[in-house]
Amino acid sequence: MISSCFVWKWLPGATDPVVAGEVRFDDRGQQTFVYGRSYLERSIAEPIYEPELPLRRGVHDPVSGLDHFSCLRDSAPDAWGRRVIENRVFGREEAEAGRDLEEGVYLLESGSDRTGALDFQESATDYVARDTDFASLEDLQKAAELLATDQPIPSDLEQALQHGTSIGGARPKATITGEDAKYVAKFSISTDTYPIVKAEYVGMILAEQVGLNVATVSLDQVAGKDVLLVKRFDRDKSEGGWSRRALVSALTVLGLDERWAREATYPDLVDRIRVDGVAFRKDATELFSRLVFNVLIGNTDDHARNHSFFVEGANLRLTPAYDLTPFPRAGGEAGHGMKITRASNLSRIRLCLDAVSEFGLSEEEGRAIVESQVRAIMEHFDSLSREAGMTAPMRERLRRRAVLNPDVFAGCEELNPGEW
Repeated sequence: MISSCFVWKWLPGATDPVVAGEVRFDDRGQQTFVYGRSYLERSIAEPIYEPELPLRRGVHDPVSGLDHFSCLRDSAPDAWGRRVIENRVFGREEAEAGRDLEEGVYLLESGSDRTGALDFQESATDYVARDTDFASLEDLQKAAELLATDQPIPSDLEQALQHGTSIGGARPKATITGEDAKYVAKFSISTDTYPIVKAEYVGMILAEQVGLNVATVSLDQVAGKDVLLVKRFDRDKSEGGWSRRALVSALTVLGLDERWAREATYPDLVDRIRVDGVAFRKDATELFSRLVFNVLIGNTDDHARNHSFFVEGANLRLTPAYDLTPFPRAGGEAGHGMKITRASNLSRIRLCLDAVSEFGLSEEEGRAIVESQVRAIMEHFDSLSREAGMTAPMRERLRRRAVLNPDVFAGCEELNPGEW
């Protein structure tokens, strides 16, 4: 049993981490945290995340109702990364049986190039990065395909999977380092029921076209399969190396964990921006615009881990958007990962407008955002989907079944553009 591990942190602008403290696990999995004295004595020390781990001596417990620190969980591997680690620790057959590991194992077995500005180590004095040797995109794609389809993984490919253990999400992915930027590579696999990587590329570029602040993406092909490269916004290159920007998810900002994720709402999130944000008007308008865009393109996977914030001392700033993927649906009505109002997650523009005042906007301003986005989507969807290599049937499957689905305009039919 792993009883504790040490949390190392990159301070702003630094290219090397310092030990911040120790997270401890009891036999029930409950966590506690203690900042190190050397960290507290640093004149530029920052809290890991003020609401959960304020910068003070003594033992910290998770917020009421949680058994872990959400700000640390944001830096832990998620579904795909955990699957990779379980496969490596247990072997394929035992991993398929659904065995879980202790949280400390996931933290110490995952790669060090994880989301945000933290890493986890066995030592409080010696930092040893769990970075792997360079793996080609082709090797990463092959390894991801084999694991995703429950096939044996040759030893020469198994190490490549380590690149995907340090970041969140349920789909196959890996971290890669370029000359001047770092990227998350997101892979397509043979079991995909539609070209989801192409769809995400189109969604991200459409978001840029409508004026949203989004992560930079490019679409590539490796071994005949699509790969989406997403430029990381939590990494900066300098002469001394790579610095890291601290992040937390909206789930953490809302004080929730996965068990209560369906209770997350956009209005509650904008309330947190009002209290802790450094640019309320800008970030609140951007968040409302993202909400509208998610509804208009059928991105119903907008759960609270798919929104994040830079941590700037005790304050928050909205990061660029990511994971904006149209999902075609057979029927009309659909629900979102987060509630649009405090009561409903139904995918409707009318609900967005009902909630618009929560974002500090008037209904007229909200309608103008909707109308502007509809025009931009209609103007750019065809050319972008062709650029992505979508076939005509795939374009038609997304058109009106995901993108500008007529059902989302119920209650404000005057905004429905009709056939296009």
